[in-house]
Amino acid sequence: MCGCQLVSEGKMRRASSILRKHRASEKVYVPANARDNHYVIAEMALTDELIDLVGEVVDLTQEQPYHKFYQKLAKLAFDVVEECHIEHANFVANNRLVRVRNSDEQQVLHTDKQSFFFYSPKQNSTFKGYFDGAIRSNKVKFLFLATGDNLRVSAASFHQKVLTAVSLLAKKVGLPSDALKVRDHQHLTWDVFARDKDNKESISHTFRDITTRYQHQDVRVNEQATAVTYAVVSVPMTRRLLKGTDIDYDLDKPFEKLYSKISTAFTKANDKHQLKHAAMIANGLSPIVRFDEHASTVINGDIISLGYNPHHESRDITSQWHGGKLVDTIRLVFFATDFDETHKTYGKFVNQVTQAVGSIADDLNWKRDKDYMLMRFNQQLVCRV
Repeated sequence: MCGCQLVSEGKMRRASSILRKHRASEKVYVPANARDNHYVIAEMALTDELIDLVGEVVDLTQEQPYHKFYQKLAKLAFDVVEECHIEHANFVANNRLVRVRNSDEQQVLHTDKQSFFFYSPKQNSTFKGYFDGAIRSNKVKFLFLATGDNLRVSAASFHQKVLTAVSLLAKKVGLPSDALKVRDHQHLTWDVFARDKDNKESISHTFRDITTRYQHQDVRVNEQATAVTYAVVSVPMTRRLLKGTDIDYDLDKPFEKLYSKISTAFTKANDKHQLKHAAMIANGLSPIVRFDEHASTVINGDIISLGYNPHHESRDITSQWHGGKLVDTIRLVFFATDFDETHKTYGKFVNQVTQAVGSIADDLNWKRDKDYMLMRFNQQLVCRV
């Protein structure tokens, strides 16, 4: 009897030890100065019905026929933002993709296809409209920016507050709540090689699945919601990269060898660290990632939209570059599938990406104590109210 008990206890200790090792592999240590962002975009099509419901006549003989309509809709949104005690929001109707970045300096910059909102969650708040009254936008968007010191802890409550605001806005306009699509974005950004620069202070994360986190805080997630998780690593085009490759500027595509060399290091690192779905973008286009059943790629101006289905495990490592163009930044995109999720977390996946980036850096003779590779870990949830 005692012998059996000893054997059982030994098995339990071994099982416990294995479990601890698994849990340890799921824990990620990120620099304490990592930048946190959380924002929610609610959008709806700009239809004739919406114009009629807002109750503003659009006179196409005017120089800016949609100006008053946009102003009135923005005022409705502002009233809802005030009523729901949301500190930072914007109204956008300019046919541009909305991007948000953490910055101490608050500003908005526009390209032909994108609007970049730079803000600090710890300071400032505003409500402003960005539109051109002369143009009928395809969609109208309401951008809600989270504020505070610990965005991940308060993410579920902010998500719920925005859903309440969106539902109220739809009611004021006269539309059903599900007329607005809600995109919840969370990302954490840090230098992969921060420790090599003597930034030793770190914080541990397990990067739990976004739906799981919300449900644990009693925030309902619609069954039809879709979620994607991915990491984008920005690699600046340093002089060291250029000097490490024989570049013949007399050729039509002088940078072909450079990109081929980086692509080879990228593919090898993915194989080594068992990452099955990733893309290298070195053509000057700005990548966005979206849920797509058919995993299609769409180019629109300076944007390349990378669609993928997280429910599929099939291997897909690709590289896209333009050998005649020297880009400022190379983007390495790593897509997480359902098979990369362990115990409802993506910690192991983030560690695999970090290790892969380390292998790429070794192959490219990267100076970790001087140059950065910026990791932006993204979690995105798309739902209806």
